[in-house]
Amino acid sequence: MQFLIVKLSALGDVIQTLPALNLLKRVYPEAEIDWIVEERNGELLLDHPYLRRVFFFKKVFFKNPGKFFSFIRNLRKTQYTAIIDFQGLLKSGILTFFAKSKYKIGFSNHREGSPLFYNVKFPPFDPELHAVKRYLLLVKNTVNFLTPEVSFSFPEDEILYHHPLVEHKPTLETKRPYLILIPGARWETKLWPFAHWKSFLELSSELRKKYDFYFIGSEKEREIKIWAEEMEKSFSGVFSLIGKLSLKEVVFLIKRAEFIVSVDTGTMHLASLLNRPILALFGPTSPQRTGPWSKNSFVIQEKLSCVPCFKRRCLTLTCMQGLSPEKVWTKLKELLS
Repeated sequence: MQFLIVKLSALGDVIQTLPALNLLKRVYPEAEIDWIVEERNGELLLDHPYLRRVFFFKKVFFKNPGKFFSFIRNLRKTQYTAIIDFQGLLKSGILTFFAKSKYKIGFSNHREGSPLFYNVKFPPFDPELHAVKRYLLLVKNTVNFLTPEVSFSFPEDEILYHHPLVEHKPTLETKRPYLILIPGARWETKLWPFAHWKSFLELSSELRKKYDFYFIGSEKEREIKIWAEEMEKSFSGVFSLIGKLSLKEVVFLIKRAEFIVSVDTGTMHLASLLNRPILALFGPTSPQRTGPWSKNSFVIQEKLSCVPCFKRRCLTLTCMQGLSPEKVWTKLKELLS
């Protein structure tokens, strides 16, 4: 059997699809599985033993017909048993349409018209279902459709995150135990204010005598990078590695961290994959839908009538503004003890 997974972005969503890959491979051990992913999120999938091939898709392909159809010609060299669209958006639906398979699969309530490209549409999923469970459900439905005689007896915690990530040691030598701080996210509404991070560092003066604190993030987070470098100059034991590490170096660092404090972002899900202890700061999004999946994680969120709103823009940013440094610091001390 040959399967094609369509899950392009974002990093956190790709990570949360890995349990579904595990389940698919567990049901069909001999299956050959390919994956289409956006290039910027693909490093995590390279060398994965469950994947035969990873197709890197670039957003620019949709604007360049020549490159797009070159990509499609390469994709169509394989006749798949089934194509499973985990993304459920127009762009993934188009790729599902062009790839070759008798069965093109997704949920009937996937968005942006993507179900128009499926010939196997499963009943709508519950929007409140956690993303990991949603993706697992899509695989279970697929297996029930293709091989109805298969009986599911797989506890979810046994099929979560099997991923032999290749480690690349950063040039940095970590001499003391350390905590990781992840301040960046794609939505501005998910960001914890800089002033709150600074107050949090001030409150942590005693803890910084025992632990180093490392800020990590993407090179694209320029404003956060500049600010984090200022925090490095202002506080002893605080270091900024934003934009300085590859994804595999980030893996190396996270695996050895004593604790991670993070906003709702893809790297938080990476820490969850690695089963590191996490204190996740949530605002406009729902931990029930997209929170860290590991049992070694804790979420702190303000109880407001507007939460969750799922807005990328907000005039007040009350939910993250209201999450005080004192509250986060108190919770972290409690968890560390």
